[in-house]
Amino acid sequence: MQDSSIQCLDQVIESSGVVTRKRKAAQFAGQHILYNGQPAKPWDIAQPGGVVNIQGTDYQLNPAGQGRLQLCPLADNPETIKGKVRVHCGYHKCLTEYSKKVYRATCNSVFQPKGSFRHFFHRVDSFYSDCEQQTISSVSGQALDLSRFEDIRVVRFIRDPRDLLISAYYYHKRGAESWCHLKDPTDLDWKIVNGSVSPNIPEGLSLTEHLNQSSLHDGLIAEMDFRRFHYASMLEWPDDDPRVKLYRYENIIGNERETFADIFQFFGFSLPTRWIGAHHARRFRAGASASKRKHIRNPNSGQWRKHFTPELKKEFNRRYGDVLEKYGYPLD
Repeated sequence: MQDSSIQCLDQVIESSGVVTRKRKAAQFAGQHILYNGQPAKPWDIAQPGGVVNIQGTDYQLNPAGQGRLQLCPLADNPETIKGKVRVHCGYHKCLTEYSKKVYRATCNSVFQPKGSFRHFFHRVDSFYSDCEQQTISSVSGQALDLSRFEDIRVVRFIRDPRDLLISAYYYHKRGAESWCHLKDPTDLDWKIVNGSVSPNIPEGLSLTEHLNQSSLHDGLIAEMDFRRFHYASMLEWPDDDPRVKLYRYENIIGNERETFADIFQFFGFSLPTRWIGAHHARRFRAGASASKRKHIRNPNSGQWRKHFTPELKKEFNRRYGDVLEKYGYPLD
């Protein structure tokens, strides 16, 4: 077991999800990452209790089980965010990679010469600190505090929560992301995806190992546990707010061009930008390239019906039936 005292800042920041790898390297090179008030180096030793400042937000290095360290925000900044904020809020396995490509390409077009796009993963603290600097931002698995913004428009992507479960199960089973391979994980380890660790994962195993050694039933129970914070955030969103526009996955598939034309109009962009955004939506749609086919196992809706036993359906409804009711998905 590796001692937490010998981890370097580069390793800790890499696993935290606070910044992308490319942005992290640039921040280190420009001496914009501070450690205990001083410009940090990637090889600096991370010590529990140390304070790291990344892009204006303070984080504390805390032990996170099995000798690992993680970054935890010291405090949220309650100040009003005054700039124009346009943000996409979705969920893990709900067209996240696809929407990122569309937004990034649109913001880099000739019609947005100073445009910028940043995906903040599930780190809403980092989003609050930097969203004013972006033309479009993206956050997953979180409900935003809309009262903090003077000018915000939010696009939300939602999918049948049970299909989210099935899609994530197969994605995590093949260990597609590094956090899936952490043995004896804690919720702090999974903060990068705002995940909740299942108490049923045996000691000494990672999520991927557990899913590959367990029955489909037990694996889907672990995924229900994993999604706990995501489903809770679904309930926190207001039902009727003119600043928020909801799009259903089931209606987006096959209508990607029309959907994003409407999104960019809602965001208030010019007609040329709306046109180029719709173009990229068609260009990157599911199945349009080999890379997309690799990321999306099965884009069809209603997959849960083939996988849920009566017991699984009953358990899901017991835990998250209120989520289904809020968004109009049938319990049966």
